[in-house]
Amino acid sequence: MIERLKEILREHWDGEVAAITLDCVLTSDLGMDSMQLYDLVCAIEDTLDIEIPDRMLPKFVTVGDVVDYLEVAA
Repeated sequence: MIERLKEILREHWDGEVAAITLDCVLTSDLGMDSMQLYDLVCAIEDTLDIEIPDRMLPKFVTVGDVVDYLEVAA
């Protein structure tokens, strides 16, 4: 699932995707602000054809948090 997430990030984020690990913090390590995180979630929803509840956004602190959620939801 991390590879799928990296594919989505390649399309929607300007940083170096190859360096992304499960431990990367979305805000401090990847430099995402709340709007960019929201955009990422929208891109994930569109790509994987799933719906992620807004209440999940604050729980997505690391890349691993997103991957863990996607492994259950997708």
